[in-house]
Amino acid sequence: MSYYISALGYFACSGSGSVLLQDTAATEVETTDTSVEVTEEHDTADDTAEEQSTDTAEDTAVEPANEPPVEPPNLIQNPSFEAEDEHWNIWGGASRVESNAQDGQWSVMATSGNGAEQRIEGLIPNTTYRLSGWGKVEGENGMSIGVKSYGGPQKLVSFDSSTYSEDEFIFSTGLSNTSAVIFAYKHSGEESGYADNLTLTEVGEGPLNIVWSDEFEGNGTVDSNKWTFEEGFVRNQELQWYQQENAFQEDGILIIEGRTEQRENPNYDPSSTNWKQSREFIEYTSASINTKGIFDWQYGRMVVRAKVSNLEGTWPAIWTLGLECDWPSNGEIDIMENYGGEILGNFAWGSNQPWSPVWDAERVDVLSFGEGWTDAFHLWELVRSEERMTIYLDGIEINSVDLTNTINGSAACSGENPFQKPHYILLNLALGGTAGGSVENLEFPTRYEIDYVRVYE
Repeated sequence: MSYYISALGYFACSGSGSVLLQDTAATEVETTDTSVEVTEEHDTADDTAEEQSTDTAEDTAVEPANEPPVEPPNLIQNPSFEAEDEHWNIWGGASRVESNAQDGQWSVMATSGNGAEQRIEGLIPNTTYRLSGWGKVEGENGMSIGVKSYGGPQKLVSFDSSTYSEDEFIFSTGLSNTSAVIFAYKHSGEESGYADNLTLTEVGEGPLNIVWSDEFEGNGTVDSNKWTFEEGFVRNQELQWYQQENAFQEDGILIIEGRTEQRENPNYDPSSTNWKQSREFIEYTSASINTKGIFDWQYGRMVVRAKVSNLEGTWPAIWTLGLECDWPSNGEIDIMENYGGEILGNFAWGSNQPWSPVWDAERVDVLSFGEGWTDAFHLWELVRSEERMTIYLDGIEINSVDLTNTINGSAACSGENPFQKPHYILLNLALGGTAGGSVENLEFPTRYEIDYVRVYE
């Protein structure tokens, strides 16, 4: 069991508060005119009664006794702080005290901006858990217990009474999350707050159900009932000509392949200043597939298992676009972009200037993931709700945005929120262009691999 050490001040920007089982009557024997028959009837009745009595006794004997339900195990180690600070990271001035205990002799005491936390390993993805605990405070500022880093937004309950009370809430792990951080924390106020006897138990399967997916089973062409294909030179002055044949299924994996080719550009116009028409030849090809007009979704969770090469000159992406308004006022969500040696997670919406987006972008250096990272498949997740969007990579948050901050400017669809509307899905491999870098040293063909795409609600 390892514990998690957070940066001070994490909680200061945290989210909202309290989340929060025939009757058998005896049958009379009807007598007849002869005593012999009466006697026989009585014998039969006695035999029947005896058999019924024996059967009843036997049935009663084999029925198991009602046993009390088995309590699920508490997944928190040292839940009442009795074993010193074992398994807990008590930080920022908080302390374990031999007083104010609800259970045993010890509790954890926090003041302003400090607390205790424990990382729980071995959880099951997409599973619901219940966190409960006891808390009290000496002043007006509440003492909280909560959970974070589980594949969803931070959740907590707050205790405001000077005597111990118990509270609880449930949460569900993300689709790739096998751990969570449980905490006791006091946000402000110098008066002491106390927490004790925390319990984390498994409740059952999580609430998420697949509403759309493509597992890319088998070999051959991509399912045209699920995907459409972009054609030609499309965006960002990229080098590739998009064409359908560069996307195919191979051994249960979607392959988007970048290739070198040499043929005439059918849209070539030597007098044009448009880069899409001024190129005389097609020298590189790739594929871009999307679900526009076939499938779109608004709230829920999208999960893609994919592998990227991180090679200079390549620009693979997993993203969504809104169906309404011109870009960027339709809203763009880059669940994953990979170029320049970095993994990006971005949100873009409209500003006051046409074609000029407001960006909320985060970047992570691929080298920080360690050696061999590009040899493996990884899980990218997008969680969308009416209030917030969050991007995860292998269960770790990459970027998150509050939707109160994503309102379009005056350029198009003014005052609307493009992320509170349906979006469709795009998967593509670009080459070069405004961000992909030089392809001079890139070996062809080059591949971008996707195992599956799933949308849950």
